[in-house]
Amino acid sequence: MRFPLSYKLSLFAAILILSHLAAVGWAAVALTRQTVVAAELDKQHAVIETTVTAIDADLADAEDGVHAIARLLVDETIAPDARISLAAVLVESNSHLDNAVIYDADGARPLAVQETPDAVLQFPEQLSSALMANATATSVATGLVYRDATGELRVPLVFATIANGAPTGYVAAFVSLAGLQARVEEQATVHFAELDAPLFVVDASLRILAHADSAQTGAETTAEQQPALQGVTLGDSAGRIGRTGEFETAQGRTMVGTVLRMPTRPWTVVAQVPADIVYGPVEEMKVVVYATVGVAIVVAMVASLLLSRRITSPLERLSDFAQSIAHRDFDQRFEINTQDELAVVGRAMSLAARDLKDSEQRIRQEVEIRSDLGRYLPAELVDKVVRREQEMGLGGQRRPITVMFADIVAFTPLTEKLPPEEVVTVLNELFTIVTEIVFRHGGTVDKFIGDCVMAIWGAPTVQSDHAGRALEAAEEIISWLEASNATWQERYGIEIQVAIGINTGEAVVGNVGSETRMEYTAIGDTVNVAARLEAIARPRQILITEATATAAGDGFDIVELGPRALSGRAEPLNLYEVRA
Repeated sequence: MRFPLSYKLSLFAAILILSHLAAVGWAAVALTRQTVVAAELDKQHAVIETTVTAIDADLADAEDGVHAIARLLVDETIAPDARISLAAVLVESNSHLDNAVIYDADGARPLAVQETPDAVLQFPEQLSSALMANATATSVATGLVYRDATGELRVPLVFATIANGAPTGYVAAFVSLAGLQARVEEQATVHFAELDAPLFVVDASLRILAHADSAQTGAETTAEQQPALQGVTLGDSAGRIGRTGEFETAQGRTMVGTVLRMPTRPWTVVAQVPADIVYGPVEEMKVVVYATVGVAIVVAMVASLLLSRRITSPLERLSDFAQSIAHRDFDQRFEINTQDELAVVGRAMSLAARDLKDSEQRIRQEVEIRSDLGRYLPAELVDKVVRREQEMGLGGQRRPITVMFADIVAFTPLTEKLPPEEVVTVLNELFTIVTEIVFRHGGTVDKFIGDCVMAIWGAPTVQSDHAGRALEAAEEIISWLEASNATWQERYGIEIQVAIGINTGEAVVGNVGSETRMEYTAIGDTVNVAARLEAIARPRQILITEATATAAGDGFDIVELGPRALSGRAEPLNLYEVRA
């Protein structure tokens, strides 16, 4: 057996469990992946919102201070010199301000108020018209971040002082972004420890304003190559821009990130984490799933092997029993006590063995009977008798047949030359071969008459080409004698020649004799003519009638001999010879 049933059952159990566990594991891994990604994105969103809130609080405090200075400067109840002094007090009292710069209505002639008088402060001598227009329209405007002489990043916050609907001047504070950098670093340390570029802030031009890695912070440093910002246009327009999902770096590394624009500033906060870190729990779960599947397969195969052995062991015994039956050993019996279908099959096979033994005995007897009958009757007739298809009453049917008589020429001198035992041996050898040739060509040996053989074609089995079969058999008999005479010459010192006569026509074929003793034969003028032809034929000559020559058709070397008178017939017959 190339594939035992026990292996198939084990494999089936393994596939069944594997498919089930694989489906469950795949669903669990997919669900876990979705959950992990969702949780990571939620965390990033929360961190960004916390960062935005802290940044807005710091800048709002700075704006409140600048706003207070702007209101102070337009308060006519306070003397002009006192206003500047009070503005310096307001700057010093605000933790997010260390300066304030006062511009006139044209955004020129700046007057600086500093917390530290000797500090180096860089500020524009002329405010841009766009910044002044924005401050006039929105009351407060946020300018572009720049790096001052000390290397510190600052962002301008500009307020317009309005009187009678027109700006009378501008108050600008150049706020340090050191607090923003500290906020980003704090959030990155708390929520994204030991990660590369997990959190940073950019302006509308993608310049990095604050970064978890302080070395990457700078007004000239951009985040254009960051995967989360690929394909994103921030611009200066208001409105909140949001983006979440997976992004791929130029080096082919996948990141999971969130992009969120601040609602009050033209700045955008980005959080991103490498996908392999995000999916770390998923990979760990995969290992657990694979290990579980592997253990389950091993357990299933061991259990199925044990179970299958209980099933296949009786099957192997059944197979051995079937082999013994196939080898015709019907004496064995098979019994198993599994109390299931296998036990039923075993009992059925035992009964089958008993029945086969009885059947074989009956078949053996029938074969012996057939063999015995075949010594007296044609084989086809024996088969019909056994099958109860042959009419056993006396009488016959008229049908077209071809009759052949083959007689040994000069047989009497042979009997005088050889002992009787050798004569019988020679006759038996001759008749055995002739019979085999007749049978091979579908003929029936009707009877042996001394040293003569009578055979017929077309009965008991109907044959449309009975004449051609008879001629082929006659030619083979002549050819066989040529080869066999050498043996007989060497063994007995004799040669045997046969004369053959063949005729075709209608005859009565059936049972002839008495109710107690009958034989199957053919009777009629067709038979008599064939016997007459054999009587006048020369050694090794095959004589046939015109009816046989016509019925045999082409394919034979037939020579016309002309009319000949036959004993017992008034009219001569036109005879032919077949050249073998």
